[in-house]
Amino acid sequence: MTRVLVIGDVHEPASHPGYLSFCQHLAEKWDTERVVFIGDILDMHTVSFHPREPGALGAEDEAEQTRRLVSRWHKGFPDATVTIGNHDERVHRLASSVNIPARFIREFADVWGTPTWNWVRAVAVDRVTYLHGTGCGGATPALNAAKKSMGSVVCGHVHSAGGVHWAAGPTSRIFGMDTGCGIDANHPAMNYGRNMLSKPILSAGVVLDGIPYHEPMPCGRGEAFHRSKFKGKR
Repeated sequence: MTRVLVIGDVHEPASHPGYLSFCQHLAEKWDTERVVFIGDILDMHTVSFHPREPGALGAEDEAEQTRRLVSRWHKGFPDATVTIGNHDERVHRLASSVNIPARFIREFADVWGTPTWNWVRAVAVDRVTYLHGTGCGGATPALNAAKKSMGSVVCGHVHSAGGVHWAAGPTSRIFGMDTGCGIDANHPAMNYGRNMLSKPILSAGVVLDGIPYHEPMPCGRGEAFHRSKFKGKR
């Protein structure tokens, strides 16, 4: 059985400045031996099919800053699995929309300088499935996915969902864990959510021998991972 750290959506270059340190703290606290990024490591705002924010970075600047910040994650967690998210795939989707064959698109690890990361659609560890969660929704997205797949699921994607929910039958039980995310809601790329009543839940997850634990990030004023403690560190 395995001790897994699950890192939520970070949407670089729009992650919360303290989220990396928080995740490193969890890895040490729980003595985890495997790391899964639950997807949307990249935001790719400039190649979105949606309207772009006037104050956001241009394409070249976004790519350069994203690669620099992803390299920090790679240095902090050199051996990791990434479940590919919908934002991660934006370049691929754009290429497909103009009939560019996949053979002409470089691999994620090559583009972002992560040679020791394994980029996959989903991964199973100790009979728990980890996937980004594209297409999952509702009040309990991960549990909904677990019921459909008839097995325990950990997913991200829905920034305002965080926590563990269970379902049980006569002979078995399953869980769904929504990891929350690690985004900076004040970043221009995240402005689409400024008028939404449901706000991001900054958190991550740990699965110890198949049992899930949801870890909210203490990032309020005066707490350990408040943004004021990380000025100039990005």
